[in-house]
Amino acid sequence: MWEIGWSVAITLVALAVAIGCGPRVVAAFPAPAPEQPRRDAPGARPLAAATAVTVAAVVTALHRHPSWVPAYAWLAVLGVWLAVIDLRVHRLPDPLVLPSYPVVALLLGLAALVDDTPGRLLRAGVAGLVCWTVFLVLHRLPGDGFGRGDVKLAGLLGLALGWLGWPSVLLGMVAGVALGGVVVLGLLVTRRVHRRDRLAYGPFLLGGALLAVLT
Repeated sequence: MWEIGWSVAITLVALAVAIGCGPRVVAAFPAPAPEQPRRDAPGARPLAAATAVTVAAVVTALHRHPSWVPAYAWLAVLGVWLAVIDLRVHRLPDPLVLPSYPVVALLLGLAALVDDTPGRLLRAGVAGLVCWTVFLVLHRLPGDGFGRGDVKLAGLLGLALGWLGWPSVLLGMVAGVALGGVVVLGLLVTRRVHRRDRLAYGPFLLGGALLAVLT
């Protein structure tokens, strides 16, 4: 029972902090000069509602594994922030993404200790490295739309999905790329964007990862 109490406590604290800090975090990252934000920062209430719904969905999906909940609750909060920031200014800020690597690794390490499943932690690390490498290769392909921020985000998501299993890694990455491709194709066909326009792929990668966690 103590694992459930520990997980619930951490999740509630994270949610409270996220709701309180979310608007400031989202507004803290400007667009690269000389560009301007493509969207206004969302209000506190819509951002809080999106965060609460995402966290609740993740916690519900993982309720049978309370020791896993803190890591994925953290990612749920982070994912909402990153999706909004990327849509606004086409950035996946290093100050949010990079510190989340050790945070998620630590939380999954605690879960591995509680559940006595060191194999999951090893697989998570390997999956994170594989996803980072694959997206680095995609980033360096001529004309590819993935940025360096997408590479770093893919590694973090691979770490989280690797804990769940290789099918989750495959589903999350493929779903994210496919969703982004479909939306981009639709925008090109309707001429709302041009081939050389920069597009935000972070929300699609995050959406694919969320789908894999909830499935």
